[in-house]
Amino acid sequence: MDTHPTLLFGGPLPWVNHNDGSYECRNCGKKAVPLSFDTSEDLKAFQRSLTSNIRDESRIFYHIPILPVDTFTLFRLPVIDLPIRQIADVTGAEWRNGRIEPVGQKAKFNHYWRAVSSSRYSAREIALWDLSGIRDGHPNFEVLKKLVRSRYQVWLDLGMRSIQDVFDSFTMDVSRGLIGTLTAPGLELFEEAFELTENAVPIIYHDEKVLWPSRRSGSEKLETVVKELVDIGYEEIGVIDLPRLGKKSGPDNDMVARLERLDAKFILGGGITEADVDGLRSSGMRGVFLDPFTPIIDDLLEERESALSSESFTTFEKSVSNSRPAPVD
Repeated sequence: MDTHPTLLFGGPLPWVNHNDGSYECRNCGKKAVPLSFDTSEDLKAFQRSLTSNIRDESRIFYHIPILPVDTFTLFRLPVIDLPIRQIADVTGAEWRNGRIEPVGQKAKFNHYWRAVSSSRYSAREIALWDLSGIRDGHPNFEVLKKLVRSRYQVWLDLGMRSIQDVFDSFTMDVSRGLIGTLTAPGLELFEEAFELTENAVPIIYHDEKVLWPSRRSGSEKLETVVKELVDIGYEEIGVIDLPRLGKKSGPDNDMVARLERLDAKFILGGGITEADVDGLRSSGMRGVFLDPFTPIIDDLLEERESALSSESFTTFEKSVSNSRPAPVD
């Protein structure tokens, strides 16, 4: 019982992630990380994830739900005694007028996560998009820290524009940091990130061409950008087909055919639903980023809302008063 925080001398980033939250017993030398769970459902989701700790690398196929969060609305949040995941909204997202815009449906972050991590869905990772960071360069770090702390395997896109953003991302203990061509000033950022950590994933945002902040940032040809990223050393590369994002219309067959001809492991997003997973797995994709609010996720959210509604009602018998009315003067 003589336990003390473990002092580390290394991590995913040099001089940044030196504390992994573990404790060491000075009597026996064993180490452990204390865990706490809000609900038994969270505990069961964690227990299921343990069975996948040792996996055949060749058989890994990612199916990662995209959770766009418009953190701009939370910058001026008044002091409320509630966890931020009960306040933050997951929104729909589409590519409109050259921007990824929050559109359509909304659901509380904790409800959405519990839907996709339930036994019926069993997502082990989520792709958390800070729309304020991606669109405007203003990620809400206070909100992101609290969402990432929730023990999820988070792949975070906060709109990385500099190597400092890469540091900031991994200080929040994310599983993978997503660096997108939509915000990266050039290929140099991908090179610097690769030197720092093996947990960065490049994301190519595509709308008839590769999209960069400016024409001088990089090549607009998909095949050229893929080759440049592979030459840096990246093996897994994300591709978001922006015109299909949020439409739940399935992948573009021409895009899939182009990727099949290239020598890399791709995680494809944009219009993808659960119905497309088997076909994309067979085509050789490494994984998929699933659109927000797919039909199956909608069903799970409706089930959860129904359960919460039924739990919110209580019945009681009204006691009959035997008292007599007070006399009137």
